[in-house]
Amino acid sequence: MKAIEEAMDNPESSFEDIARIVESDAELSQRFLNLANSHFYDYPIHLGTIPDALSVIGLRNTRNLSILLSLPKLLPQNPGFPVPRDDFWKFSIAVGLCTRLMALERREANTERHFIAGFLHKVGRPMIGAFFPDEAKEIFKRVQRQDTHYSQVASSILGFDESEVGAAALQHWRFPQDIYTLVRHHNKPVLARNNVTTVSLVHIASFLVSALRLGDSGDRFVPEFSEAAWGYAGFEESKISIVSDELIRQLDSVCKVFLDKI
Repeated sequence: MKAIEEAMDNPESSFEDIARIVESDAELSQRFLNLANSHFYDYPIHLGTIPDALSVIGLRNTRNLSILLSLPKLLPQNPGFPVPRDDFWKFSIAVGLCTRLMALERREANTERHFIAGFLHKVGRPMIGAFFPDEAKEIFKRVQRQDTHYSQVASSILGFDESEVGAAALQHWRFPQDIYTLVRHHNKPVLARNNVTTVSLVHIASFLVSALRLGDSGDRFVPEFSEAAWGYAGFEESKISIVSDELIRQLDSVCKVFLDKI
């Protein structure tokens, strides 16, 4: 990932240079090929080379998606956040897909960033489990026993929640400001200011995926729904069933890209 980042930052790097770097990592290159050939893009012909795959994915998305493709391996299940790895990442992938599908319905540009924001919106939970193991065990225990949500318990015990941890991690990983802003404020979209529409889509997607029981976020209950977020998103209620059906169609294909062993 570091080599890709350095190449992306170098104005003299060519498309071919970046493709060669991706090709040098056998697992990452296979995941990029699998992604390009998945239902995520529904490309009409099979893409057999990394240059072909990156042409579909786009260079500006290559660096950020390379991090996402590596995260399930870098952040496995841990005692502080004992949700099964595949269940947590299935939830995250589903929220990313749902956010992107709503953005597509709204004819938004660069909908990969919507996928990235939805995918990462709760990445702080396994990170809290890894970096604050004792407190994280208590957070998870209370969430499973009480009528409350992870974010509320984390705030009461740690003084901050997973959205703050996730946003700090994304800043450290040099994600664009608009993406870590979306992660930071997905629980309270009104605070996102210039990104309030997109963060509202993430909020709605998280609610919908939780209601559909796709994967496991670590919460026992569906999160509280913000009527304000629905207003900010400006999404047509009649299109929710369209998005839900397409989400179900894409989900298994994209989960295999991120979670299958290579």
